[in-house]
This record gives sequence, C-alpha cells and structure tokens, in this order.
Amino acid sequence: MSTYKTIHLVAHTHWDREWYLPFETFRFRLVGLVDRLLRTMDEDKEYRFHFDGQVIALEDYLEIRPERRADLERFIREGRLTIGPWYVLVDEFLVSGESMIRNLEEGRRIGSSFGPMLEVGYLPDTFGHIAQMPQLLKEYGFEYALIWRGLNGTPEQVPTEFEWESPSGHRVKTVHLSHMYGYTSAMSLPVDQEQAEERLRELIGHIGPYAKSGHVLLMNGFDHMEPQRHITAMIDQWNTKPNESPMKFSSIESYVRDCFGELPKVPVLGGEFRRTSHTPGGVINTIIPNVLSARVYLKQQNATVQNLLERLVEPLEALALAAGDGHHPAFVRQAWKYVLQNHPHDSICGCSIDDVHDEMETRNRKAGHIGEQLVTETLARMSDKVDLSWLPPGGNPVLLFNPLPWRRDALTEIELDADDATLYRSVKVTDEAGEWYEAEIVEYEKVCPIENDSLRYPLSKGETYRHKVRIFVRDLPPLGYKTIAAQLRKIPEFAHIPARATSNSIENEFVRITAESDGTLTWIDLETGEHLRGLHRFEDSGDVGDEYLYSRPLLNEHFTSATVRSIRVSGEGRGWQRLTVSYELLVPRSAEPDARRRSSDLVALDIRTEVTLVARSRTASVQTTVDNRALDHRLRLLYPMKKGGRPIQAGGAFDVSERPDRVQQPPMDVWVENEPTTFPFQHYVFADHGETRTIVNAHGLHEYEWIPSERATDEGTLAITLLRSVAYLGGGDRGMATTNRPGPGLKTPGGQVQRVLTFHYGLTVDRQDRAIAPWRVADEQAVSVQSRGIRIPDPSEEAVPAIAEYRQSGQRGWLEIDNALLHVTSLRPAPDDREGIELRLVNLGETAASGSIRVRLPILGAHAIGLNGEVRRELTLETDGTDRCLTLDLKPKEIVTIQFTIKE
Repeated sequence: MSTYKTIHLVAHTHWDREWYLPFETFRFRLVGLVDRLLRTMDEDKEYRFHFDGQVIALEDYLEIRPERRADLERFIREGRLTIGPWYVLVDEFLVSGESMIRNLEEGRRIGSSFGPMLEVGYLPDTFGHIAQMPQLLKEYGFEYALIWRGLNGTPEQVPTEFEWESPSGHRVKTVHLSHMYGYTSAMSLPVDQEQAEERLRELIGHIGPYAKSGHVLLMNGFDHMEPQRHITAMIDQWNTKPNESPMKFSSIESYVRDCFGELPKVPVLGGEFRRTSHTPGGVINTIIPNVLSARVYLKQQNATVQNLLERLVEPLEALALAAGDGHHPAFVRQAWKYVLQNHPHDSICGCSIDDVHDEMETRNRKAGHIGEQLVTETLARMSDKVDLSWLPPGGNPVLLFNPLPWRRDALTEIELDADDATLYRSVKVTDEAGEWYEAEIVEYEKVCPIENDSLRYPLSKGETYRHKVRIFVRDLPPLGYKTIAAQLRKIPEFAHIPARATSNSIENEFVRITAESDGTLTWIDLETGEHLRGLHRFEDSGDVGDEYLYSRPLLNEHFTSATVRSIRVSGEGRGWQRLTVSYELLVPRSAEPDARRRSSDLVALDIRTEVTLVARSRTASVQTTVDNRALDHRLRLLYPMKKGGRPIQAGGAFDVSERPDRVQQPPMDVWVENEPTTFPFQHYVFADHGETRTIVNAHGLHEYEWIPSERATDEGTLAITLLRSVAYLGGGDRGMATTNRPGPGLKTPGGQVQRVLTFHYGLTVDRQDRAIAPWRVADEQAVSVQSRGIRIPDPSEEAVPAIAEYRQSGQRGWLEIDNALLHVTSLRPAPDDREGIELRLVNLGETAASGSIRVRLPILGAHAIGLNGEVRRELTLETDGTDRCLTLDLKPKEIVTIQFTIKE
C-alpha cells in the first residue's frame, strides 16, 4: 500500500531527430508516430502527451503533413499536447551561451504560434549541465526546471526537489529525475492490467520514498517511443483500488506546480552538474564525457559559424539598423536555424552515424554562406559612406572593421589587384592622419574576381593579378573602422635590407620564442628573463572507446617524441614574425582487433605548426595542421606550467569555472563509467601563479585535463585534446573506461577523422597586475579584423542607392566598454516585434564590477530587459559631447541585457 498524495504519470517521447539513423529516416518514423498520436487523442478525450520539450519536431512533421496543423493547434490549446520550450535539446557545454538564448527564442517563436507552451526548463537527457543555466532560465521567465544527467550521488544525498542556484544567485525550482530510470521510468507499460499495476508498484517503491513533496513522477516513454493507447484505461482502473495512492494522467508543468506547492522550503544546490554515477542501480545515469572531443571538426565548424553570427553579422546588422540602411532579420534567422539544427546533443556531440554528421557539415556551410554575404553587404554600405577626400594619388582605399568593443592592435590582411603582371616589391600604407603602417606582400595569384556586393554586377571585372598584403595596424577604434590607403610599389622597402640572420626563434619587445631540437617551444620573457621550457609537446595515446568515451586499451602506450623536419622564420621586421616547425610523429597505425593493445605497424602523422608573434603583444598565435592517418588514438597538446593553489580556470557559457585537480572515482561495487579527469571549456583556460597569468585560448577545442606533478604541488601539465579517432558509435566497453554502451555498437568510419585538420589556438604569458582578461585575449584571437576594399565612385556610373547624402570620417567607433570584466556577448537588432538595438553583457569577475558603456549611435533611451524581452527598468543615459554614456553595476556572473531605443 502506497500513501503518496498523487502519482503523476506523463506520457511522452524523447525524439532524437538524428542519431543512429539519419534525419529523413527518423522523420518517416516521426510522421507515423504523430499520425497515430493525433488519432489516439481524437478517440480518447482524456489522453495527454508531452512532446519532448523541442518544437523542431512540429516543423519536421508539418513539412510532410501541412494539413494537420489545425489538429495540433487544437490539442495544444486544450492543454493535452505540451510543446517546447526549446527549439532543439542541446548539449550545454559545446554551444555558446548566446546560441542557447537563440534556441529559446526560436522555440518560443514557433511554439507560441500553436498555443500555450511548457513553462519549465525541460532538460531530460543533456550530458551534464552548466552552472549558469538557472540564470538563463530565470531571465527568460521560467520558475522551474527538470533535469537528469550529471547530478549524481545516492538518493539520500541528491534530493528530488531542490532550488538550483547559478553563480549570480539566480534560482529556479528544479526536479531531478530518478537516478535509476531518468525519463524512462514507466516506459512500455504492459497492456495486461495486473502486470502493469505490479510494474507501477515496483516503480513507486523505488522512486516514491525520495519524493519529499508526496508527488511522484512516472515517465511513460523513451527514445522514439510510441504513445501507448491503453494508458487512460489503465489509470482509471488503478484509481478504483482503495489502497493505492491516486494516479493522475498528468503533465510536466502540472507535476512541478503541485510538487513545489507542497514544499515551502527545499535544499539549494549550485554549480555545474557533471558527475557520473556513484550510485547503486544508476547504470544509465552516466555523462559520457568525451563527446567533447569526438569528431572535432564539427566543433570547429560550429565555433566558426557561431563567431560569424554573434561577433560579426549581428553587430553589423545593428549598426546598419541605427544608420538607417536597413537590416536582414529573415536571413539572420535562417542562418541561426541551420546552426541550431546542428545543436541537438547527439548531433553536436559527434556521437551519431556518418550520414548525420555529413549533413551537419552542409548546414554549417549554408549558415556560413548566409553570414558571409550579410557581412559583405553591411560592410559595403558602410564603406560607401566613408569620406575619401583625403585619399593620396594612386592610393587604394580599404576599410578595416574592428568588431570588438575596445581599441586594439591587429595583424590583418587585405587584397590589392593589379591589371597586369608587373612585379610589385612593396606596399605603402597610410591612414587619414598620414601615419604609415608596416605591410608586406605575402601571396600573389592570377584570379577571376567575383563581386559579392549584391548591388553590383558579379562579373564586372576581368581577370586580375591579386596581391595579398599583411598589415600590422595600430589603435583600431572600438566596434568601428579605420580607413587606410594602400599602394603597390615597384621599389622594395629599403628599411628591411639586409634582413637579419636566420635562426630558430622569433621575438618582439616582450617575448622570445625558440623552437628546440625536440620540437618543443621555449618562451623567454625579455623583461624578467624567465624561461618556460618544454611547451607545445604532442602526445599520442590509444583510444579504443567510442564517440562518447575515451577508453584506453589495456596495454596502452604514449608517443611524445616528434622528429623535427624543418624550422623556418618569416615576416622579420614588419610588425610580425612567424616561426614554422614541421614535424613527423610516428604512432601505431591502429588498435589490434581485440582492442587490448595498439598495433606494432607505425604510420607517420605529418604536423606543421606556425607560431605568429605580433609587435606590442604577449600572445603567440598558433596554427597547427595535422594529417591524421592513424586509427584508434587520441592526440593532445601538452603545456607544462606552474599554478597557484587554485585549480585551472576555464571559460564557459557566461561563466568561468574551476574543477578539482584530482577527482574521486566511483566505488568499485557501483562502477559503470570512470569519473572524468577531462573537463569542458570554451575559448580559453588559464592559471595564475605568483604574479604570472598563463592563458591558453583555442578555437573549437573543448577538452582539457590538468595532470598534477608528482614532484611539486604547484606544478603540472595542461593537456588540450586536439582529436580522438574512434571506430564505433557505441563500443567504449572494449577499453578501460566503462562497461556501458550508451548507443548501439555501429561502426562509424567517419569517427576516425581521417582528414587534414587545422587547429587555431594561442598562448599568453603576462603579469596579473596588468589586468589581462582571458576572454578578451580569446576574442582577439577568434574575431579577426574585417577588410573591405572601397570602390571609388565613377562619375559616369549611376549612384549606388545606399550611398547617403553625408560622408563619414576616415575612422569611427560606435561602442566602447571601459571595464574588461564586463564582457559583451551580443549586440544585435532587437528580435521579433521589439524595436531598437539589444546589447548583452556579463560580469565574468568574482566580485561586483562597475563599468561605463560609451555609445556613439542615435540613441533616445535605454532599458534593462529580461532575456525574453520583458522590460525591467529604465536606465539613465548621460550625454558627453556626441556620446551617450551608461554606467552599470553588476554582481559577479550577472548577465544584463539592455535595449536601446534609436531615432527613426
């Protein structure tokens, strides 16, 4: 006999859109499932169904069955079919914080057109949870969340009901699904009533004792599970039994409201949730951690298109809107939809079959094509307005756009065309003030140019001789542009004759970097004389796991000695230097068939690393290309370093996180999966030691490990995973990390990543007292200065419609933030039916921070708003000449969104 207030049974399906079958195959199943669901709901007026929290399935269904939209709307408005709140169910560690906001927006945009949506942050199968999720949900208007994976411990240690607190102090009331069953507890209930009741009593006996509210949740569904038509009758029959607790054919929202309505006070839990199962019976409650490094090329492509949209397209669209040039919201939305369709956890995690990931690459390319065209259009309209009256004779005007809201120096490239094959030996580059810039021709080819500006004919110019010119440009305005004049010259640059003697090192005012005979790098601080040795070593080890898990073979070997083939130095004396090291790393060709050791047959990995050091900078930019010819292995970068008493700190979504140097493994009697020693990061990791801060930034890499030294407590090695090559979707139980297979044991040849891969990352070593912000370092590495050749108007041609009656000066900045702790994550036109421009910042510091925002746009007013656009309060704008200034005070890790009203 059970004595609970209510047993809430929720019928649902968890719809992995693409996974062990491709999208279109799963869609065929989806259409049949929804057809049968609608028929069941027509016939059974009490039947209810939860449609997995992501509305993309509605889009997919209606593309095939558009005539059924009215039926879906009817059941949604009746409250019997619940949808949303997400567009897709993401992996929280692999996508940007801004993309998760776009995800909620797209979910609301589509879902609200059908009717009311689920007002719960539903995250049933995400592979762990970021610490800032409570703030995102709260700021979007949610009071409740439901989660499963990552929060692990015994049921006595981990409550079913609690408040989840973000680092900023935001809280949402949260339900943790059963550690033993997750979202599958009441799946496939028997049609036979007695057998069903026996199964229900067993479930209630396992789950009920930990439901402090007296409300017990049973989830009747699983991955791709069909609705069970007998559930209504089964519940009716159950409720005729006088000795049983009442059962309700319920919904997620009804359950959480009843649950927390009975609990005036619940425990508070904070931080990210990313622990594997330490609990008897929690076999399926694993976090399958090494999806962070599976099919790394997908992560790199995702980082590229996210950067393109967040850091270039949207800010330029906002500037175009403010300038009255118009913007392109439909195109931006379409680009984001392609990106978001790659964000479901089985997609972005790289743990699906090859067909799935091939289609993802196509979506990434489509998003990139849209984004690149939008950048072209907005920069073209911007450049059309620039005053060229100062242009020296023979000068080719070029606009250089800095997308970041602070002043910066940068190494950038421009293209200059010549009508013939004349040998040009140098380039003269000046700006409006007459200042000269270091420049060098680095590439030359004959091309057939295509004009991408849609207002001009694409094939308007014949074949030309294109010169790629590298320029070191100083003091670029914040979120703004500088115009330069570049002129090809037949005479050489005599200041750089003779060139210095060739060596194996590069240097600037602050740093010397030397390539050693073993291929590692030595960093020498020219101010202090400190030497950091053994940097940038490659480590290769066996991996007989799967797309979910790194799992070393029983008899593992590590290979770390690469043969240096050549060392080359270029770019001397022109504001930059480059050190190129070519390596050969011999590694086993594959694992043996029994997966217990690696083969004795060796194959060469060809590796080329280019280290670029720019004048006036303490950051070395690195590009490494790897021709991956081996199978069943993991390749990492090793950086020996010192750190203080704190663990390594890592960038994440609106956050900086730290994880323990050493982790506790599960007890032997409950072990299913190793507690991971590798952890997620986005953009950067860093460590402080004494007065020194060491930063490693990376583009599209997401997995690091701190390997403590056995000799000293403040020393160790930072390992960054470059790639994992694996043979199976699910097959990690062949190695030493797990007995679990979270997916079917299908062969996935593409998971071996047999391709040429290029990695972009960087190293910075500086003093802490210079207030160097790792997120700014990472942004400067990831967000390049954009160049656009300015077309000098021909008086005989019809004027381009977008050219305004006024001209802008040769340089201009529109937005500047004076405190590096306040990190801008978004600037864009306000979405949907909201007006004006939206700016979002987060305080990434550990203490409260105050900062000034200086805006040079036609702004009338400013309001603080929620992530959902709800106006919170009016903000005070001060006027300083032509600037509008706004002062903000933010708590640690607090996100603030500002909506600026602009003049018509």
